[in-house]
Amino acid sequence: MRTLLTRSISGLIFVALVVLSLLLKPDFFLGFCALIVGISMSEFHKLFIGRITRVAEFISILFGLSCYFIISIPISLKSSYNNNSIFLLIIVITLYSIVQLILYKRGVKKLLIMLSSLLYIVLPFVLAFQIHFNDIGEFPMVLGIFILVWTNDTFAYLSGNLIGKHKLYEKVSPNKTWEGFAGGLLATALMGYFLNSYVYTGNEFANGFWLKAALILAPAAVIGDLFESWLKRKMHVKDTGNIMPGHGGVLDRFDAMFFAIPAFYILLYLCDI
Repeated sequence: MRTLLTRSISGLIFVALVVLSLLLKPDFFLGFCALIVGISMSEFHKLFIGRITRVAEFISILFGLSCYFIISIPISLKSSYNNNSIFLLIIVITLYSIVQLILYKRGVKKLLIMLSSLLYIVLPFVLAFQIHFNDIGEFPMVLGIFILVWTNDTFAYLSGNLIGKHKLYEKVSPNKTWEGFAGGLLATALMGYFLNSYVYTGNEFANGFWLKAALILAPAAVIGDLFESWLKRKMHVKDTGNIMPGHGGVLDRFDAMFFAIPAFYILLYLCDI
């Protein structure tokens, strides 16, 4: 009972922070995403490098944040990327690689793993900020992404516990079932229909856009969850952190979003909708 209460309280605080950052000026969401990127980089570093020194961990955090701001600030200033931005990004990546290889004597494999955090952690939040900054609707699109993912997580958990019998991918995540996946997908589709019919009613969306988004985001969220579970099993850890009581780390909480946000971005900007 106490664990459930703790989990509920920390979950409500998390939801409140997400909603508040999206309802205020875009700069607040820029800062919120930077906070998530920084904590995620710390957890990612501990997961694959370990707690060797605080300075090494700080360098990884600084690396992730530098790349995030180098890409995001031109968006917030409504300016296009230029040679200076690209050159600065290359310098940051090069300096980080030199520090890891020479100063901390990391192997190439570990360096590549840490560089992959640019795609896994930094890129999704750059895309989320771009979506939010360019959003002209009354109800934030990014909040719609969160609602769909939260709906999928909640109803997959409920249906999996109530009727789940057939394992989805037991070696990676023993608790996930096909029944849970189906329940989450169905509930997310219904939520997508609701968003399309009663929330996002402007002309900027094609008919059925949010239903399409739901049908894409639900599987993407599950893949993100499974991928995170695979990483933790590979590194023999239960949670990536303990910053969110009852939920684990930020990587644990945002695992679905790391895949859902790029999937939504592709649907929104790159597909004929």
